[in-house]
Amino acid sequence: MALDLPALMERLWSDWRGKPKVKGLADAKFILDYQVQRHWDWRVAFYLFGAGTSAGLIFLEVLLRWLDVLEKTTALVGMWIGLTLALLSLVALFDHLGPRARWRFWYAIRNPRTSWISRGFFIVAVLVLLRIVVLLPSVPGLGGLPWGEDTVGGNVLRAVVLLFALGFMAYSGLVLSSWAAIAFWNTPMLPVLYMGYSFLGGMAALPLIALVTGGSAEVETLGGTLWPWVLGLLLGNGLALLLYVWGMATGIRPARVSVRLMVRGPQRWNFWVGVAVLGLVLPIVIVALEVGGVMGSDAVANVLLVIASAGTLVGGYILREAVLKVGVYGPPV
Repeated sequence: MALDLPALMERLWSDWRGKPKVKGLADAKFILDYQVQRHWDWRVAFYLFGAGTSAGLIFLEVLLRWLDVLEKTTALVGMWIGLTLALLSLVALFDHLGPRARWRFWYAIRNPRTSWISRGFFIVAVLVLLRIVVLLPSVPGLGGLPWGEDTVGGNVLRAVVLLFALGFMAYSGLVLSSWAAIAFWNTPMLPVLYMGYSFLGGMAALPLIALVTGGSAEVETLGGTLWPWVLGLLLGNGLALLLYVWGMATGIRPARVSVRLMVRGPQRWNFWVGVAVLGLVLPIVIVALEVGGVMGSDAVANVLLVIASAGTLVGGYILREAVLKVGVYGPPV
């Protein structure tokens, strides 16, 4: 009898969690109504958040280190955190694929010319590999590798990392906007919004990393350059979100249904409290006070700025989850 390796691996991976729940519309009755998609759950939201934020973080780490804004230790720790976040997001996506499909994930590479899933697989695989290669000179015993910091090889490698990071930030929105069956996703505004939130997530993570590596002094040093950019990204993303929701509210009926689910339906608390207040309004107020010189440099100010950064990250995740949960299919044919 031939060994069924995928079935064996699946028993080791998920049998301890009990019988998996049915996803999608397999258990739904045939009714003439708009059906909310239920297949892409919190794990896909975490993948979109983690992968996008890590791409934004690695882009900013490389760029700001080149501009001598970041200390070497902060940049290095940020790179390791970005790599870890990317790998965790891939684990979440792998777990989401399902009992049999997850062990045949390599099939995703078959159609890069026509499939955004295939393109994303290549982009994220190359980006993770490049991150590992960039970080190798920081491993004890490998400091003599010819692509360390401030070398020609290292600069070329980091430039390639920047390009792939940009590509992946765009991909996280393109993969959803290519889904024509769900009108709320099928718009060019979604890739723009997700790119903005990827940059914002990476920017918001930097003060938290600086606090760990250099304490309050490092946050204050970095903040002089960083906070005006954070404020600009917060305002820009708030405007992009407003335009996105407004555009969908005046679109075709399935898109309008999605907007109602988000702003007045089951996702209203997540949207208004998590995305709007915690993720945008509160950070905008705190960072604006800091940029305007009202906050000062005491311990309370640093705590408030940390809260603003953390709130921005939480809001970024909640937004991705809410967008997934309000996606509705068009009318049945």
